[in-house]
Amino acid sequence: MRLRRRPRYDTLQNEVRRRGRSWGRWIYLGLLCGLVLWIADMFVGDLLYFRAEGLVMRNRVVLATQYPAEVKSLNVEEGFSISKGDVLVQVRSQKIEETLAQLYSDMVDGIGRATDLEVRNQVYEAIYPMTQRLYSEAREARLSSDTLRGEGLISNVRRADLLQSEMESALEQTRIEVEQKTIEKNMPELRAAVSASREAIMRLREVYADGILKAPSDGVVGYLHVAQGSVIQPGEPLMELFTGDPFVLAYVPQGALYTLHPGDPIKISVGLNTYYSRVSRIYPVAGQLPQEFQNTFQPVSRAQIVRLEFDPGQDFPALFAKTKLSAVGWPPAWLKRLFASAYGRLAGKAPDPLTGKGDRLDASHAHSAGPDFGPIARSHLVQQLQTGVQSR
Repeated sequence: MRLRRRPRYDTLQNEVRRRGRSWGRWIYLGLLCGLVLWIADMFVGDLLYFRAEGLVMRNRVVLATQYPAEVKSLNVEEGFSISKGDVLVQVRSQKIEETLAQLYSDMVDGIGRATDLEVRNQVYEAIYPMTQRLYSEAREARLSSDTLRGEGLISNVRRADLLQSEMESALEQTRIEVEQKTIEKNMPELRAAVSASREAIMRLREVYADGILKAPSDGVVGYLHVAQGSVIQPGEPLMELFTGDPFVLAYVPQGALYTLHPGDPIKISVGLNTYYSRVSRIYPVAGQLPQEFQNTFQPVSRAQIVRLEFDPGQDFPALFAKTKLSAVGWPPAWLKRLFASAYGRLAGKAPDPLTGKGDRLDASHAHSAGPDFGPIARSHLVQQLQTGVQSR
């Protein structure tokens, strides 16, 4: 019979744990990486990929008058849809009415003076031959009196009467000639003044149009700056109208990796709604961001202004809605152009447009690479390689 060795109670055995998966560590690393990416996206995301903000706009028309007036009747309110030719407001201007009355008075005076001169001219033309004959007869009588005076057959009183008659006929003839010349000189200017007064009346009546202001085109009434009975000054706005189709005025950051070209597709997000548009115009100016886009703790920001036109066949968001913009599809259009430009520089060994370095193809290499296209085609090919643009 063998004796068993009993284990000692003061000896402790090590228990080896099983190696399990540390999910907590991976979750922590994931959250940390997400935080780093979120911070990077906040500060430099706008420079790496296209992301911008904009406002839904329409063409803005400010309705105002060129004269002081009083609002007699107001036919619209804010938000009203209007059609071209609708009567929006009617005003009354005392100054315009007084000016029209003065112009009418001046025109009537000018017409009266012109008529008077015309009548006098016609009278002078009718009596001028008679005046000439009277002067001729008086002169002949005076010359005959000189002969009779030497013979003592005429008295001095009678000869004085003949001299006075000759002088009066000469003065009358000279007066008619001078007045006819003056009338011929002043008549064109007087007629021009009457014509100018008539044209001024027509223009003023056209501008005033009895104080009726009509809608220049279809649209929506934006803001009303007056009410019925208000008195307005020249150039002071009555109301603002928004006409034409809606578009988005986007504010794109400068110095980014991407570049926009006219025709690039852009996705517009307004809340949960999505719209599609294309770049229609890129303005060569950097405008100040609207107040709702400014950061309170940063200086006033400016960005390049880009106009986006909505694609047809879709609804439009509300006017002045704040939008978020992003590129459509993957890869976006700007990234395709970047890849195509890089591939073209590598494939054609063209110089880099940024650095100007790189190999250039000479005429012999171009000739050996393919058929001869002539001097014009070769020069066009060299120009393409110099600019780094590949055209097919």
